[in-house]
Amino acid sequence: MAWPTLGTCARGSLVWLALAGFAVACGGGGGSDGGGGSGGGGTAGTSASGGRGGVFGTTGSAGVSGTAGGAGTGDAAGSGGTSSGGNSGTGVGGSAGTTGVSGRGGGNAGTGGGGGATASAYDQAVLADGPVGYWAMNRSPASEPDLTGRTSAGTYRGSTAPLATMPNGDQAADFNGSTQYMSIPSNAAFSIPTTHSLTWEAWIRPDTLQFPNNSSGYVDWMGKCQDYSPTCEWEARLYNTTNSENRCNRFSAYVFNSSAGLGSGAYWQPTCGLIQAGTWYHVVGEYTTLSQPSGCQNASQYPGVVNIWLNGVPWNQSSHGQTGCFSQYNVVPTANSSPVNVGTMAMDAFFQGAIGKVAIYDKLLSQAQITSHYMLMTGKAPTGSCASDCSF
Repeated sequence: MAWPTLGTCARGSLVWLALAGFAVACGGGGGSDGGGGSGGGGTAGTSASGGRGGVFGTTGSAGVSGTAGGAGTGDAAGSGGTSSGGNSGTGVGGSAGTTGVSGRGGGNAGTGGGGGATASAYDQAVLADGPVGYWAMNRSPASEPDLTGRTSAGTYRGSTAPLATMPNGDQAADFNGSTQYMSIPSNAAFSIPTTHSLTWEAWIRPDTLQFPNNSSGYVDWMGKCQDYSPTCEWEARLYNTTNSENRCNRFSAYVFNSSAGLGSGAYWQPTCGLIQAGTWYHVVGEYTTLSQPSGCQNASQYPGVVNIWLNGVPWNQSSHGQTGCFSQYNVVPTANSSPVNVGTMAMDAFFQGAIGKVAIYDKLLSQAQITSHYMLMTGKAPTGSCASDCSF
């Protein structure tokens, strides 16, 4: 609770394959033709043998009309292509000539072109759960595609972030904690008022627990609040081990009024020493204005609640009174123009470590979905509990 090179694939077919439970391979290029493709026989010949995708066959000399060519040999059928790509070829009879030469070149298996990576089970599960945006975070320094195809690609900024290996073997961006981050253009689907429910999800691996470039003892490692007022919305935060508020390695999810200021939040407060540098953690933050616990005050004027999970274990709002209620600080979220930044929020503090598998949903994930994502990445079931403090 992933399709690293799926951004170039036909979206409709990929969604169908993901839902059917198949791994999907994407090709890299391949020109205007697909993989196996229709026979690359020349424009002439008595029969055109099947091509291997790519370039058309050469033209024969004058003669009688050719018969239909056979199926392409070699490479698998491509789903891409616009000129002669497709499934096994039907061949095209030549208009004249003796023998057409079969086409050569083309790509390997895939959607036309140079082969591609297979989506991991984690990526497939996330995409099947319907995010409005999903960034695997494995393309640094190139543009990071939204694998759903619904919103925008992310842009890496600062120097090039190297890649780190996640528990399932996938890769993620490893930020230096001083200049590197990724920025995703604003979209209404990333704002709580759009559907009244929003979830963000990511895997993070802090390389230190005492961030050198921090804001009063913490780092906002992701958020839609780049310039604070007047376009602030929400954020994800991790506290240093030592901080002035005595919040040892607290993970928090906050929601703000557009003017920023104090935000209402939920927090997963570990027992001090539980969180370790160099270890991967699965963090999920959820917001909704459609319901709230009965203990939330002024809920009719400020409806809503924030929740947070770490490694599949939810915090316990009932142990925290008004904390987690939007009414805690009279928050009424507004959709604004701030981008979503990953690795920082407002360029005044930077996360030092790796971040991968960033997903945003215009709905709430269930406990079962969060558990499934955690297990697919780690091979383990979530364990732990929360009251005022939390443990695994």
